[in-house]
Amino acid sequence: MHRIGIISDTHGYLNRIDEVLAHTRSMGLRLWLHAGDYGDDARYMMERTRVPVVAVRGNNDRVQPLEPREQLIPFEDTYIYMTHGDRIRPYNRVQEMITLARGMGATLAIAGHSHHHGSFDAGDCLFINPGSPSLPRDGSGGTFAVAEYVDGHFKVKFYYLRDL
Repeated sequence: MHRIGIISDTHGYLNRIDEVLAHTRSMGLRLWLHAGDYGDDARYMMERTRVPVVAVRGNNDRVQPLEPREQLIPFEDTYIYMTHGDRIRPYNRVQEMITLARGMGATLAIAGHSHHHGSFDAGDCLFINPGSPSLPRDGSGGTFAVAEYVDGHFKVKFYYLRDL
């Protein structure tokens, strides 16, 4: 089993990132994925954890950030497709993300942007939006996700900051 931390839309709230990193320190994460809206926050995470951090640029990130708009990330025997999601039409976002991921051979698709956490398992591809630990719009009090890769399949667990 391999675990991946997934976070998005942190928007400069470094105290929330510190809470998330403190809670996940003993989980044995192999990778952190930051799905945009503040690339500087991803660099902040890189300085505070020994776990590699991969990030994409969001719609509120600088004009000349280091992060690309999307990433195809090799992981074990599969790929993970990640983008912020602001350039994907909202009315069919989940299906479009799954279609894009499948087309690249990915079995995990990640997007943020909406500040609403959720997932959809399409059988051969899992879509995850980790929500936002900082500015949630779904009444959750702030969320992040941890994906586990077991026997060739991803599954997700959401963590609620109000419960930590």
